[in-house]
Amino acid sequence: MGVNVNVDKAISEYYKKGGSTKFEKFLKTILQWAGEDDRINKVEHLAYLLATGKVESDYSLERWESDFVCGKAGVKYADKPCQKALNYYRSSDGKKNYYEHGIDSRGLPYFGRGLIQLTTKPNYVKYGEKIGVDLVSDPEKVFVPKNSYNIAVEFLTDKGEDGTKKSVFEKVDSGDLTNARRGVNGGTTDIDKVNEQYKIWVDILKNNSEVVDATSNKTVKRLISAGVILATIGITGIVVYLVLKKTGKLPNFLKKVNL
Repeated sequence: MGVNVNVDKAISEYYKKGGSTKFEKFLKTILQWAGEDDRINKVEHLAYLLATGKVESDYSLERWESDFVCGKAGVKYADKPCQKALNYYRSSDGKKNYYEHGIDSRGLPYFGRGLIQLTTKPNYVKYGEKIGVDLVSDPEKVFVPKNSYNIAVEFLTDKGEDGTKKSVFEKVDSGDLTNARRGVNGGTTDIDKVNEQYKIWVDILKNNSEVVDATSNKTVKRLISAGVILATIGITGIVVYLVLKKTGKLPNFLKKVNL
């Protein structure tokens, strides 16, 4: 499945409803990729992905946690975050001290990166394995847009190691938006903002999207291609038959065929 969206129209509607972003190009990218992603099979799922992405990173696939204290939001650092950001990562004031949950080869913690701000080493291990990218040795790979997108989707569809827990998307399906937020944030920080964005996107997407069965689409395309090939062969055969008949060179086994 995939949620195909009229991207330009959806974004236009988003702005009309008071939405905003400094990273429209990434919002467009997310909407385009979602149309080809069989992990996104409901309007509500895409809406929650977008709502979470808005609150966590303003839709940027390249954001890093507390970038705004080091300068302009969304601008990647040359080597490492500034000291103000590093001090925040070490802080335990209302959050975990990231340094206590693993550091990389440069002595830096696994701070929030990407669309949903992937944080702490265990998550870098887990979701790196899920998307087939070594995020532990090179955390900067989270900034690769497709990796950032895939991490977000894998996070929201995750059912746990044994597949028995409810994914964030399943909590959304049951209307449990409080625990859906807890599944992402660990608490309910910014839940009102997420829920507001979710409702906006559900309304927009229901008016501007079409749920598509990607498998069926591929099958239809293959059938159309096969039909075109067969039609071409048939027309070519008729032309050859008529030419041979006109020139008297028609083989005996075809002389009884009348076209």
